[in-house]
Amino acid sequence: MTISPLDLILLFGALQGAILAALLWFNRKGNRLSNRLLAALVGLLGLASFAVGIPVNSLVSLFLDLTPLIITMPLGPLIYFYSRSLVEPDFRMGKQERRHFWAVLIDLGSKLIVWGFIVGVLIGVFDRRDNLKVGHLMDEYNTYSDIPRWISVTVYLLITHRWLQRYQKAGPVTESQLAHIRWLRPFLRVFLAFQVIWLIHLVPYIIPTTRNALLDAFGWYPIYIPIAMMIYWLGLRGYIHARNQLPPPVRKPTAAPLPKHQLEETASRLQRAMTEDKLYLDPELTVDKLGRHVQLPPKTVSAVLNQHLGKSFNSFVNEYRIDEVKRRLNEPASASLTLTGIAFESGFNSQATFQRTFKQTTGASPKEYLNRQPIA
Repeated sequence: MTISPLDLILLFGALQGAILAALLWFNRKGNRLSNRLLAALVGLLGLASFAVGIPVNSLVSLFLDLTPLIITMPLGPLIYFYSRSLVEPDFRMGKQERRHFWAVLIDLGSKLIVWGFIVGVLIGVFDRRDNLKVGHLMDEYNTYSDIPRWISVTVYLLITHRWLQRYQKAGPVTESQLAHIRWLRPFLRVFLAFQVIWLIHLVPYIIPTTRNALLDAFGWYPIYIPIAMMIYWLGLRGYIHARNQLPPPVRKPTAAPLPKHQLEETASRLQRAMTEDKLYLDPELTVDKLGRHVQLPPKTVSAVLNQHLGKSFNSFVNEYRIDEVKRRLNEPASASLTLTGIAFESGFNSQATFQRTFKQTTGASPKEYLNRQPIA
C-alpha cells in the first residue's frame, strides 16, 4: 500500500497534533484550563488530519464510517473559550459554557445513520441490501453538514475578535493580559485565513454539478494540508506561549480572620458611609480615604469587605455608584444629561469602567437597560 507525499504530510500533522495535545494537556505551567482547551482544539485538528491522510482499504473504510474522527462543531467554542480563559483570570467553564458544545451532534449525524442501519439490520427492521442507499444518504449528509460547520467556526471567530477588541477598550490590562492578547491576534488571523480557504473549497463542493470534478482534481488536500500546517503552528506556538507565561503572583499569608462582632460592626459602618454620607460620589475615593472616614486602618477595611461581604473595595463602591446611576436615570432632572454625564456625577471617573461595571452588575449595557424600562 503506497502513501502519497501529501498523505504523509497529513499523517505527520496528525502525529504532531497528538504529541502537542498531550504536552498541552499535562503542562503544569500557565493556565491549566487554557492549556486543555487548546489541547482539545489541536487534538481535534489532528484527528481530522489522520482521518483524511490514512490509506484506505475495506477495513479502514469501515472504521472511518463507524468512527467520528472529523469533529468540527466544537472548534468555534474552543477558540472562544480558550481566548477568554487566557485574558480573564477568573473565567471558568460552567453549565452555560458547556451548552455551546451540544452542536457536536451535527458531526455525529452520519455515524448515527450507519449505526442505526446496523442495529436495524440486526433486529430485522432494515434489509442489508439497502447499504448503498444508506451510504449515499451519509455522503449527502456529510456534504451539506459542512455548511453549518463553516458558519459555526466563522461566527465564533467573529465573536471572539469583537470580544477581544471590546475588552481592550474597556480599561487597562496587566502585562500578562497584554502578552496573551498579542498571541491571540495572530491566533485568530490564522483561523480567519483558513475560513477563507475553506469557503473557496466549500462553494463548488456543495454544488452537485461541480462536486465530483473538484474532488477528482484536488481531493481534500486544499483543506487538510492547511490544517496540518495549522497544527504545527498553533500547537507549537501555543505550547511555547503557555511555557513562557508569567508566573502567578506570590500571595502573602493572610491575617487571622476578624471576630464576628467586629466584622458586623465594621461592615455596618462602611455601609452607612455609603448610604448616609454618600462617599461613593467621590471619584477619587480610595481605601485609605474610606478608612480615615470610618476611623479604621485600610487593612481592616479590606479584610472586612473580603471576609464579611465577599467583595473587593472597587466592587463594593461601584455597586452604590450603579444604584445611583439607575436612580438618576429615572429622574426628570437628569433628562438633559448624557449617560456618561450621569455616570461621572455618580462617582465614576472612567467611561470604560462605568460601561463594564454596569453590564457586570445588571447583565445589560446602559442603553439596553434604558430600553427595557417602561415608558412613563
